[in-house]
Amino acid sequence: MEEEEFPEQREDEELILVAGKHWYLLILPLIKVFLGLVLVFLVLRFLGASIYFTIAFFIWTALGVTYFIINYIVWSKTRYYLTTERIIVREQKSLFSKQISEIELDNIHNVSYKISGPSSAAFKFGDVILQSYGASKGLILKSVVSPQKIHQRISQIISEIRAEVKREEFDDLTPITKKPKKYIPRAPKIEEKS
Repeated sequence: MEEEEFPEQREDEELILVAGKHWYLLILPLIKVFLGLVLVFLVLRFLGASIYFTIAFFIWTALGVTYFIINYIVWSKTRYYLTTERIIVREQKSLFSKQISEIELDNIHNVSYKISGPSSAAFKFGDVILQSYGASKGLILKSVVSPQKIHQRISQIISEIRAEVKREEFDDLTPITKKPKKYIPRAPKIEEKS
């Protein structure tokens, strides 16, 4: 992996998993480009305007290829990183806009995933939702491949972190034991009558 792809790795932090959006998301832009080319071809073919047909076809081809390339760049630049300390979401919103969010693993209190729709179920992709303490809305890993496996891995790491924290807290406790006072028998005190 290139250094510029992974944002600011901390000391003693290890990269566990890198995920991206599913390739299925590129099918819709590809279909749009293809249908647009077919439509331009059919309309101008039946109108019989050959010079206009050629110009329109090449312009539409250039626009369609540009549209698909932009969608591909946005798809390929969106990455989700799982490390030993945090989850980083590097989401490419458009060609010139990106957003980086992160959440510390020990701040996550709920992990869930959602697969919705027949295409998501067939191609096994969906969203992983992470809820953190104090945040009003969750961090979403959108359209990832095998969301149930990512959900399991994140849950496993969080439970390991919590178990380690509990172990450290338990180790810090020093047992409070008092030594019993040593019993020294004494002669009973007898009061004298005067």
